[in-house]
Amino acid sequence: MRSMPTVLLVLSFPAGALAYALTVQALEALQLSGDGREILILFVPLFVAGLVMMPFLIPYIDRRAKEDLASITRQRAADRGGGPDDAASSPDRERDRAPGLPPTSGEQHEPSD
Repeated sequence: MRSMPTVLLVLSFPAGALAYALTVQALEALQLSGDGREILILFVPLFVAGLVMMPFLIPYIDRRAKEDLASITRQRAADRGGGPDDAASSPDRERDRAPGLPPTSGEQHEPSD
Protein backbone atom coordinates (compact mmCIF):
# COMPACT_ATOMS: atom_id res chain seq x y z
CA MET A 1 0.00 0.00 0.00
CA ARG A 2 1.58 3.26 -1.21
CA SER A 3 -0.13 5.58 1.29
CA MET A 4 0.63 3.59 4.45
CA PRO A 5 3.85 5.53 5.31
CA THR A 6 1.91 8.80 5.02
CA VAL A 7 -0.85 7.47 7.28
CA LEU A 8 1.76 6.41 9.83
CA LEU A 9 3.38 9.86 9.60
CA VAL A 10 0.05 11.49 10.46
CA LEU A 11 -0.50 9.02 13.32
CA SER A 12 2.94 9.72 14.77
CA PHE A 13 1.91 13.15 16.06
CA PRO A 14 -1.02 12.00 18.22
CA ALA A 15 1.04 9.02 19.42
CA GLY A 16 3.87 11.36 20.46
CA ALA A 17 1.47 13.77 22.18
CA LEU A 18 -0.18 10.92 24.07
CA ALA A 19 3.19 9.51 25.13
CA TYR A 20 4.31 12.97 26.27
CA ALA A 21 1.16 13.52 28.35
CA LEU A 22 1.30 10.08 29.95
CA THR A 23 4.98 10.47 30.81
CA VAL A 24 4.36 13.88 32.41
CA GLN A 25 1.56 12.39 34.51
CA ALA A 26 3.77 9.47 35.55
CA LEU A 27 6.61 11.78 36.58
CA GLU A 28 4.25 14.06 38.51
CA ALA A 29 2.83 11.03 40.30
CA LEU A 30 6.36 10.23 41.51
CA GLN A 31 6.35 13.61 43.34
CA LEU A 32 9.98 14.35 42.60
CA SER A 33 11.63 17.15 44.50
CA GLY A 34 14.83 19.06 44.06
CA ASP A 35 16.46 21.45 41.67
CA GLY A 36 16.31 19.24 38.58
CA ARG A 37 12.61 18.47 38.82
CA GLU A 38 11.47 20.98 36.17
CA ILE A 39 14.10 20.04 33.64
CA LEU A 40 13.47 16.34 34.24
CA ILE A 41 9.72 16.81 33.70
CA LEU A 42 10.49 18.63 30.43
CA PHE A 43 13.15 16.43 28.81
CA VAL A 44 12.18 12.89 29.86
CA PRO A 45 8.69 13.15 28.30
CA LEU A 46 10.18 14.64 25.12
CA PHE A 47 12.60 11.72 24.89
CA VAL A 48 9.83 9.16 25.45
CA ALA A 49 7.58 10.89 22.89
CA GLY A 50 10.41 10.78 20.35
CA LEU A 51 10.95 7.08 20.97
CA VAL A 52 7.24 6.38 20.54
CA MET A 53 7.11 8.38 17.29
CA MET A 54 10.10 6.74 15.60
CA PRO A 55 8.38 3.49 14.48
CA PHE A 56 5.72 5.64 12.82
CA LEU A 57 8.24 7.94 11.10
CA ILE A 58 10.73 5.38 9.79
CA PRO A 59 8.57 4.05 6.89
CA TYR A 60 7.97 7.59 5.62
CA ILE A 61 11.65 8.54 5.85
CA ASP A 62 12.62 5.27 4.17
CA ARG A 63 10.21 5.88 1.27
CA ARG A 64 11.55 9.40 0.76
CA ALA A 65 15.15 8.15 0.82
CA LYS A 66 14.37 5.50 -1.81
CA GLU A 67 12.77 8.15 -4.02
CA ASP A 68 15.84 10.36 -3.66
CA LEU A 69 18.19 7.51 -4.52
CA ALA A 70 16.14 6.65 -7.61
CA SER A 71 16.21 10.30 -8.66
CA ILE A 72 19.99 10.45 -8.23
CA THR A 73 20.42 7.28 -10.30
CA ARG A 74 18.21 8.69 -13.07
CA GLN A 75 20.10 11.99 -13.00
CA ARG A 76 23.49 10.27 -13.24
CA ALA A 77 22.27 8.10 -16.11
CA ALA A 78 20.95 11.18 -17.93
CA ASP A 79 24.25 13.01 -17.39
CA ARG A 80 26.15 10.10 -18.93
CA GLY A 81 23.79 9.86 -21.86
CA GLY A 82 22.81 6.28 -21.10
CA GLY A 83 19.60 4.78 -19.90
CA PRO A 84 18.87 3.66 -16.34
CA ASP A 85 19.95 0.13 -17.35
CA ASP A 86 23.41 1.37 -18.34
CA ALA A 87 26.11 -0.85 -16.82
CA ALA A 88 28.11 2.14 -15.59
CA SER A 89 25.20 3.29 -13.41
CA SER A 90 24.49 -0.13 -11.95
CA PRO A 91 24.00 0.09 -8.16
CA ASP A 92 25.72 -3.29 -7.80
CA ARG A 93 28.82 -2.00 -9.54
CA GLU A 94 28.91 1.08 -7.30
CA ARG A 95 28.36 -0.98 -4.17
CA ASP A 96 31.00 -3.56 -5.05
CA ARG A 97 33.70 -0.98 -5.65
CA ALA A 98 35.97 -0.81 -2.62
CA PRO A 99 35.99 2.46 -0.67
CA GLY A 100 39.02 4.61 -1.33
CA LEU A 101 39.48 3.42 -4.92
CA PRO A 102 39.49 6.09 -7.61
CA PRO A 103 36.21 6.63 -9.45
CA THR A 104 35.40 4.44 -12.43
CA SER A 105 35.98 5.87 -15.91
CA GLY A 106 32.43 7.23 -16.16
CA GLU A 107 32.65 9.26 -12.97
CA GLN A 108 34.46 12.55 -12.65
CA HIS A 109 34.91 14.08 -9.21
CA GLU A 110 36.44 17.42 -8.41
CA PRO A 111 39.21 17.34 -5.79
CA SER A 112 38.13 19.04 -2.59
CA ASP A 113 40.42 21.27 -0.57
